[in-house]
Amino acid sequence: MLLEASNISIAYGDIQAVREVSFQVEKGELVSIIGANGAGKTSILNSIMGLVPLKRGTILFKGDNITNRPAYKRAGAGIRIVPERARLFPRLTVMENLLTGAYRLRKKIPLEDRIAWLYTLFPILEKRKSQPAATLSGGEQQQLAIARALISDPQLLLVDEVSMGLMPKLVDQVFEQLHRLNQENGLSILLVEQNALASLEISRRAYVLETGVCVYEGNAEEMLSDPKLKQAYLGQ
Repeated sequence: MLLEASNISIAYGDIQAVREVSFQVEKGELVSIIGANGAGKTSILNSIMGLVPLKRGTILFKGDNITNRPAYKRAGAGIRIVPERARLFPRLTVMENLLTGAYRLRKKIPLEDRIAWLYTLFPILEKRKSQPAATLSGGEQQQLAIARALISDPQLLLVDEVSMGLMPKLVDQVFEQLHRLNQENGLSILLVEQNALASLEISRRAYVLETGVCVYEGNAEEMLSDPKLKQAYLGQ
C-alpha cells in the first residue's frame, strides 16, 4: 500500500474538522475524496503533507509511519501537493516557480530533461516561461502549480480543489491532464474536490465526506451509476 490513513482526526482549537476518517491509496491509483465546502477535505490533504497535525490516528507512506514527520521530510520521501488556488509565487517567472519545486531535492534528477517533459505536458508554460506567474490566467496558473509539484518526480501527488475558480472548459482540460498523468505515467494521485462528477469520472475509487466524517467509500464507476448515490452526492 502506498498511502494508508487510519482513524485520523483533526481539530482547530475546539473545532473538530475531521473525525476518525480512514482511507488508502494503492500505487498507481487515482482516488478522490469528495464533499461540500467545509467537509474537511483540505484538512486531510494538509495533514498528509505534514502542514496540519493530527489529533489522533496514523498515516503510513510506503509502510513507514510518517504521522509525526515534518513536511520537508515527507516531501523528500516523495509526496508533493498542488495547493488550493495554486498559490504560486506571483512575482517569480514561470521558470523560477518551476525551479522552486526542485529546491533542496535530495535525489538527483535530470532537471533539464524533466522541464522539457513538463513542457510537453503543458505547452503554454514554455511560451510563458519568462512571464511573472501573476500574469497567467487561472487555468495557466493551475497548470504551473501541477508542473511545479511534478518537477521532483513524486510518488504521490496530492491535488486540492483544482477546479476552483476555473471555467468549465478549463476544468475539463485540467482533469484530463491529471487523468493522463495517472493512466499514461502511472502517477498515484489523491484528489480532493467539490466537483464530484468531474473527479469521479477520472477516479478508480472515492470517499465521501460530510462535516468531517466519511459517509461512503467505494468504486467511483459504481457511484456514478447508482441512482441513490447520484441523487445524494452528485445532485442528479
